[in-house]
Amino acid sequence: MARKDLSSTNFSDYAGGELDYVLKRQADESKDYVPTVTAAEAMKEKRLLEHKSSRDVTRVLFISQNVELLNPIRQTLDGYLNISEVFDEVHILILRQGIEPKQPVFRPEKNVFMYTAATKYWWQMPFAGVKMIKSQLVFADGFRPDLVVARDPFESALVALWINKKFDCPIQLHVLINFFHSSYLKMAGPNRWRRHIARYTIPKFYSIRAATDRIKQKLQEKVSIVDLERLPQLNPYEAIARAQQTLDLKEKYPQYVFSMLFVGTLKNAAAGLQAIDAARYMLRNPQICLIIMGDGPGRAECEKRVKVLGIEKQVIFEYRSLEYMQYLKAADLLIVTNTDEASEEIVLQAAGAGKPMVLTRTERRDDIFTHLESAYLCAADDVQAQSDGVHELTSNYELRQQLSEQAQLIIEKKFHQDPNEYRTEYRDSIEAALFAQEVALALAAKSEAVAVAKLEVAQENATQSNPSQS
Repeated sequence: MARKDLSSTNFSDYAGGELDYVLKRQADESKDYVPTVTAAEAMKEKRLLEHKSSRDVTRVLFISQNVELLNPIRQTLDGYLNISEVFDEVHILILRQGIEPKQPVFRPEKNVFMYTAATKYWWQMPFAGVKMIKSQLVFADGFRPDLVVARDPFESALVALWINKKFDCPIQLHVLINFFHSSYLKMAGPNRWRRHIARYTIPKFYSIRAATDRIKQKLQEKVSIVDLERLPQLNPYEAIARAQQTLDLKEKYPQYVFSMLFVGTLKNAAAGLQAIDAARYMLRNPQICLIIMGDGPGRAECEKRVKVLGIEKQVIFEYRSLEYMQYLKAADLLIVTNTDEASEEIVLQAAGAGKPMVLTRTERRDDIFTHLESAYLCAADDVQAQSDGVHELTSNYELRQQLSEQAQLIIEKKFHQDPNEYRTEYRDSIEAALFAQEVALALAAKSEAVAVAKLEVAQENATQSNPSQS
């Protein structure tokens, strides 16, 4: 199938078109043709998936603003698990701002149903979501899903709360970004209003899952929640440490005894220029080099900076390739000045490979690493701090060794090693919402009973101490 950038304007149209192609091809090649049907038609069919465990069948509705879930090839919440393999029946409602899709409902897998609710204005998305739910998931015998998961505390959470009130369906909230941080307000969109929405929605959920420990801590400080945990995370990086190293940089570039590495996009020159400026003083030593792996419009500007600084012999520009993992294992030090999603993955891969790192701070990196214990962390755009980090790690072997070992230990402790155990815990973590409300009500009833008992004891003591009043 031809690849296409899913960041284009109309994701549903593209997803629907790709799906049509797949289904038509499957119809010709196999009898296992999966028709594109509405949910109402599909629900009349026989149960699609038999659950092999002792648990009951779980039908889950995920409500999200992440349009990447519309990818017709693979629907994943965490980047690794295919949702269709985790739950028996999956419904995904995407809320997005933009033009209405030509195909708002489609079925990419036998047990996965996709719905897109698009509106002109962001504040209309909850109303569009409710309308879609009424038309596709409400039947004569009630609401179809057993559990609803809102993937943000904003518009998605409002829709989940409506479902909970209307059908008494268990709900869970996933908080994936730290909207408490001041940087959230600087992002594009109506984030100031969304902060107010989150303050309204979060206390109404009995079960919440946080993407990081820092978000979990912030939520604990703000509200009292019965079931608050961090989402399980998979460690796909252990294999990196075990992988055979086939590249020897000292053999490839024998004129250098110490190599620093920058891996990242050069869509603009900023991150590459920061890495160059951070390493420039150490590059005065002819035995030290900086390898820049990446491509993009900003590469030409980086090459100009290298020439201006007179260090063109010490900086090697390589095009990004599948081989970059070998460079990660072979380099002596990694410099990460990018803060995008791709760079977060590179950081975790490098930690799995046991590389000492100089990192620009992000929410996720602060959650995983500790400055001077498992990585050298610097404030964003603080080139002086980055330069100090490069100098200190280049000249201090013991510190590099410590950061390498601690980074690997953190990856092993914070991330699941066994994919099967991870899949089970991920599912159990979400299905815990089925019982959270009952636990909350039981605790409330117990607390009320204790309060009543204390009041009765107080009244009895008062009567005994003052018999005249009786």
